[in-house]
Amino acid sequence: MQKRVHPLLLALVVYLPLFSQTNYPADYFQSPVSGSLSLVGNFGEIRPNHFHAGFDIRTGGQEGMAVNAIADGFVSRIKISATGYGKALYITHPNGYTSVYAHLQSYTPEIAAYAKKIQYSKLEFEIDTVLGAAVLSVKKGQQVALSGNSGSSSGPHLHFEIRNTKTEMPVNPYLFGYKIADNTPPRILQLAVFPVSKTAMINGKQAVKKIRPTFSNNKYTIAATDTITVNGEIGFGIECYDTESGSNNHNGVYSIELQVAGRRVYFHQLETFSFENSRYVNAHICYAEKQKHNEVIQKCFVSKNNKLEIYKNCINNGIIKFTDDSTRLVKYIVRDYAGNTTEFSLKVKSVSKPKVVATDYTAPTLFFDCLKENIVDNYELKMTIPPLALYDDIRFSYSRVLDLKAPYAPLFKIMTDEITLQKSYSISIKAVKLPDSLQNKACIISINDKRKETYEGGSYKDGWVTAQTKNFGNFTIGIDNTPPKLTPDFKIPDKNNIDLSKAKTIGIKVTDDLSGIKKYRATMDDKWVLCEYELKKELLFYSFDDNIKPGAHVFKIEVSDDKNNTATYSFKFKR
Repeated sequence: MQKRVHPLLLALVVYLPLFSQTNYPADYFQSPVSGSLSLVGNFGEIRPNHFHAGFDIRTGGQEGMAVNAIADGFVSRIKISATGYGKALYITHPNGYTSVYAHLQSYTPEIAAYAKKIQYSKLEFEIDTVLGAAVLSVKKGQQVALSGNSGSSSGPHLHFEIRNTKTEMPVNPYLFGYKIADNTPPRILQLAVFPVSKTAMINGKQAVKKIRPTFSNNKYTIAATDTITVNGEIGFGIECYDTESGSNNHNGVYSIELQVAGRRVYFHQLETFSFENSRYVNAHICYAEKQKHNEVIQKCFVSKNNKLEIYKNCINNGIIKFTDDSTRLVKYIVRDYAGNTTEFSLKVKSVSKPKVVATDYTAPTLFFDCLKENIVDNYELKMTIPPLALYDDIRFSYSRVLDLKAPYAPLFKIMTDEITLQKSYSISIKAVKLPDSLQNKACIISINDKRKETYEGGSYKDGWVTAQTKNFGNFTIGIDNTPPKLTPDFKIPDKNNIDLSKAKTIGIKVTDDLSGIKKYRATMDDKWVLCEYELKKELLFYSFDDNIKPGAHVFKIEVSDDKNNTATYSFKFKR
């Protein structure tokens, strides 16, 4: 059979060889939607705690767009969750790849019936089911779902991925021939210079230096006052983004290269990565600047504990040592997926004897090696940070303060929330005057500078409350003994005569003040019924089907939070 290129796709024959050494099939898959492709987000875009694993395809701001299989194959996985991908569908193809369609509104009837059967057999809304090749086969172009806004989606769109079936690693869809109109080079927002070693200096200080170039007449320039004088081990970074033609969305770039004195010292490209390592995005960016200023500066050097697969042939992990008296040219080269390139150069002056600007500094008592286990153990605070949890070695410190709003323990200020970890560590806080009646409701909470409390989990044992977390910040012991709040999401003119004859759904608003909803169970006339959970809307809802006959019925729902506080709501109605 003669192969042909789908009308929505163009093979990337011009620049693919420049970026990938793998021969991806550029004419095998069709588009998952009809019409031209336009993206809200692209592959490798930096998101909180992860890289984006596919395309976010525009659906006109609406739900209900037809979603089609991109090639022959079979439904290999159905996953439904209140968070994450929401309603998701996985189709495995015979060429070694699996396509993923997420945040769906609904599946087509045959797939929906199979999913519902699994939900009723497990008595659970959330399912993750693997299917064999003989269960649900599909043809190229066959409709399999409708686009939606389920799970953690922030607006209606289709999340679309292509994964290597064997490794389960997502691969950049651009590499399969999907081409989005893009004739705009990447844009640079700012540059950054980092002191990497303990004694490194930038303009006489051991602090990050940021520079915002001016863009005019298709050219970037920096002010004459933005001089850079360095000594010691130095790293560079850049904040940049890309846009498609006719769009203002700040999407991700494909590759970043750094050259020093004409020699490439750093290079990364976003061809593929593993989900297991995706959280290392927090080591790839300057996490502190993200927390302080919401700036996404990509470091052009690799942290001591950073296992991302995206880096290629970096010299000394991209860290440059400046010890002589000379001037060197530092050049950034940023490319997008369409081959558009932006370059920017600046001169950096290396000095052998830097002029040091005096700063107030008190040496901390502890130094934590990110490759080793690190422990804090005293009469009121215990911490165990496992090896390879921190991204870099840190100078560790903490303090304690009394807080009237934290009556069962001091408030511990542990480092700063400008540091996060790859793995969870254990934190235990000694309880003070905690009544026996509240011990099973005790937990660890974090409190930010605006006094917002966040539940970290945990439990009480032998005078201590212990939890696992991946963040530093302000921690103390909290209590959650308040059950969730349940209210009907429909008008009830007469509580003694509720008529739902014309209703399509029963909706219950559910909120919780701290630990969050852990489980729920809905019944109709004492029999379990499927109740979906829309976390964004804080809504549990049951959709009527033909099994509910005319007459009187009783609907009941029971909801528990993570501390087993339980609320129940029930009512009689007629149908």
